[in-house]
Amino acid sequence: MLFDTHMHADYSCDAHQTIVQAIAASKAAGVGMILTEHWDRDYPTNPDEFLFDLSEYFAKNSKYRSERVLLGIEVGMQKHLSVLDNKTISEYPFDEVIASMHCMNGRDMYEPTSYDGLTKQQAVKEYLEESIACLQLYRDFDTYGHIDYISRYMPYEDQELHYLEHPKLWDQVFQILIDGNKAIEINTRRLDLPSAVESLMVLYKRFKDLGGRYVTLGSDAHYPEHVGRRMQEAVAVARQCNLQPVYFKKRERIVIKEGS
Repeated sequence: MLFDTHMHADYSCDAHQTIVQAIAASKAAGVGMILTEHWDRDYPTNPDEFLFDLSEYFAKNSKYRSERVLLGIEVGMQKHLSVLDNKTISEYPFDEVIASMHCMNGRDMYEPTSYDGLTKQQAVKEYLEESIACLQLYRDFDTYGHIDYISRYMPYEDQELHYLEHPKLWDQVFQILIDGNKAIEINTRRLDLPSAVESLMVLYKRFKDLGGRYVTLGSDAHYPEHVGRRMQEAVAVARQCNLQPVYFKKRERIVIKEGS
């Protein structure tokens, strides 16, 4: 069975679905699911907006846990929070931990003002340098989320990420992940855009060329209708890049067999 390894529900303030709705949507899509609620300490626009009671999260949601419904978390990395976040990760029984970049140097990448005064080249360089710094501090995670997150929001004519513009920085990102035996996420949100698929394929192939092996497939759904979206497109990308789709249960990597 394929698993949608990235989605948000009751405990993510920006989600518009409940876990019950997500479960129903995943069944309808014919995929397993991992609920990965947002965990972003000290968020620039609202420091407490993306936090929740983790004990309550498990108390309320553990009854839904099964072979096809798993409970995880998406941790938004910031350098000054790594010690606190690493401690939190170790204290709770997550199935999967996604490490993601939502901020760079204390600025919310969702906000257009975060790019004021920057060329695209400068913005992407800062994003990659900040990613490297965070990945060197956050070691207790399973997969690196949405490498093209910045592409959703940066206000430039060309919103795609091109390996050849910053090859050494991309290689550093990938090498940290490979050395840590981490997976990288194929996020399906932008796979309807041919330009996104084209640029992302180059990046995923480079990850493979450097020694990367594993990918997770995640919709990043905040609405029921997005659960399981474009999973077959993500499988096709993984196949073309010769990367192995996996999911995580009790922090253990599980290989998804061809044809599942």
